[in-house]
Amino acid sequence: MNQFFIAIILVLGAISFWMYQQNQVLEANNLVLKGNAIQLESAIEQQKAAIEAMKESFERQGKALNNMQQANAAIEAEKDRYLDIFRRHNLDKLALAKPGLIENRINSGTAKVFEDLENDSKNISTINNNQPN
Repeated sequence: MNQFFIAIILVLGAISFWMYQQNQVLEANNLVLKGNAIQLESAIEQQKAAIEAMKESFERQGKALNNMQQANAAIEAEKDRYLDIFRRHNLDKLALAKPGLIENRINSGTAKVFEDLENDSKNISTINNNQPN
């Protein structure tokens, strides 16, 4: 009978030791899973930040495109106005009839165009110099 109790104690001890080892393995796995969950949460936060940055960039680009389209429409309207002036007037005939008047207007207009080109070039140059590389 004594041997029977010793055998039961040994079996119960072996089962307890096996269960303890299994518990340790499960706890280690649980720690790994918690670490993975933390890494995934961090990755999700990084992705959310990247998506938000992309949205903001897209909105800025959309606004810039809209501004450029408005500026282009204004330039097109100005071009159409000038072309209309040339369509309505026969400059050859007017130049022959009043050469001094046409010469002064052409020269002042050319000077204005060159001045505008110079100012635009300066503006573009300062924009390019202020942009980060």
